[in-house]
Amino acid sequence: MSYIDAHCHLGSRQFDDDRNEMINRMLKKRVLKAIVICCSKHDLEEGILLTNQYSGFKLACGIHPQSIDPDDTPERFERFRQIVDEYKPDMIGEIGLDYYSHPHTKEKQKEFFMQQLQLAAEYDLPVDIHCRKASADTLEILKKYPVRGIIHSYSGSVEMAAIYTKLGYSISFGASVLFPNAKRPAEVIRSIPLDRLLIETDAPYQSPVKDHRHEPEDVINIYKAISQIKSIPMEELETLVENNFDCVFNHKQ
Repeated sequence: MSYIDAHCHLGSRQFDDDRNEMINRMLKKRVLKAIVICCSKHDLEEGILLTNQYSGFKLACGIHPQSIDPDDTPERFERFRQIVDEYKPDMIGEIGLDYYSHPHTKEKQKEFFMQQLQLAAEYDLPVDIHCRKASADTLEILKKYPVRGIIHSYSGSVEMAAIYTKLGYSISFGASVLFPNAKRPAEVIRSIPLDRLLIETDAPYQSPVKDHRHEPEDVINIYKAISQIKSIPMEELETLVENNFDCVFNHKQ
């Protein structure tokens, strides 16, 4: 049995000075499977090296909604298509909508989101979805495309989570469960079917500890919290989450 990190940015420049040491720490703690999210040239270069070296690591690449400019042209998407053709990632992501930090690019975000979903459908690849303050549009768009995947770092309602799972998506939870008075995440986690549950860090981001760089080894603390919330033993949770992870890439959802 092993732990998984369903969403981490191992190619991030924040790991450039000690990437090998960070990887060794996670492997020592039995975090043996991970989705390596790559949304920049630098991250992709590092991610390709890592996923070639470690069989449990899956490569995901995408155009992140926060990186989209109002004047982006179709050529940017075509360059991304070329990346998918050349490097053959395991997943398209992270992609989606972010109206919280970038409300000024809503229309362009939707355009790129739909293009990437269509690409995922063409290549029969799962997707990793970023949604922040954009639940209605995200859901409306996802309903139009025959793809499956993961809703990353879920922060929505019980009702919305139920809709996503009925569409075939898995729901991934991060360090929000570790913050004091995290009642809403706990409520949603209790409602999630066990076969749709995933766990992530979003490392090096979303650390629950001030001035601490988040790392994949920290995912164990999230497992412990979710084990208590779901009232199931850690070993059982490890097995369930690993099976769910494998199903995303084996197209058994």
